[in-house]
Amino acid sequence: MARKDEEYLSRRFQQIMDIVYAKGRATATDIELELPGTPTNSTVRSQLRELESRGLLSHSVEKGKFYYEPTKPKPSAAVAAMRRFMQTFVDGSIEQAFVTMLSAKETDLTETDLARLRQIIDEAEQKGA
Repeated sequence: MARKDEEYLSRRFQQIMDIVYAKGRATATDIELELPGTPTNSTVRSQLRELESRGLLSHSVEKGKFYYEPTKPKPSAAVAAMRRFMQTFVDGSIEQAFVTMLSAKETDLTETDLARLRQIIDEAEQKGA
């Protein structure tokens, strides 16, 4: 299946996007310091320009510094990330995706969480999803 350039991201580009989403906005130096390995500042700046040309980042200038921000809101990016996760790791299985999320070590569901999940499942069932 062919992928649109703006949808497919290499591991490094995805790492950059993850950092920018987590921070809300970031400079090239902020990103360089958080990336694994030892990327050069010029490499990071080149990658930021590529992400900007794909329409995934935009920048503003404040006091001579370039600040990069994602162009898509977090919920929209989350849907795309979930699609990638489902295609890559669970063969498109919603059940397996759900089991994987629930088995994540840091997941600790409260009774309120469980009640809300039951409500979401009930609503999906009523819609015929």
